[in-house]
Amino acid sequence: MNEKDVILLLQHYRHDLMNHLQIIHGYLSMNKPDRVESKVKESLDYYNEERKLMHLQGTLLTLWVIQFNVYYEDFRLTYQIHTENKKISESDEQLVRQCNRIVSLVSQLHKGMELFEVNFQLTETEKANFLRVKLSIEGNFNDKEVVIRELNSLKLEYKMSTENTKDGIMCTFVIPCEI
Repeated sequence: MNEKDVILLLQHYRHDLMNHLQIIHGYLSMNKPDRVESKVKESLDYYNEERKLMHLQGTLLTLWVIQFNVYYEDFRLTYQIHTENKKISESDEQLVRQCNRIVSLVSQLHKGMELFEVNFQLTETEKANFLRVKLSIEGNFNDKEVVIRELNSLKLEYKMSTENTKDGIMCTFVIPCEI
């Protein structure tokens, strides 16, 4: 990442932060304390998730999440980290590569015809040195069966299961982590 990319990332990050603050300020000026309280809680929850993301020590994953909505115009990402005190530095690069391949395939198959909601979840497994990744993609697919078939044919670092859900598809795989 060069200096120009860092500045661009900071500009987008600052823009999002200013949007949150302007909404809160607007609710305050309209004397809507319930809305202010709700928006402040939402912002605190967001930054708590970001804190957990950064504590994973997955530099590439952190950058991928923060830049996602800029690079993928037809996708909107949300994420939840349901683990503490786990590190993914050893699997960071492979994790991001796999997630990019999944999203890129869906993007290629739909060529900007639809806005997709992507949810990335990282949860603990029964084994202490592994984490489960769930990548849910919701939207109006042209043909989910084709997408699932194409996803299942990808040669990936981590063995993945793909399922057809009511609103989209769910890709699940397990990655190693350090304690």
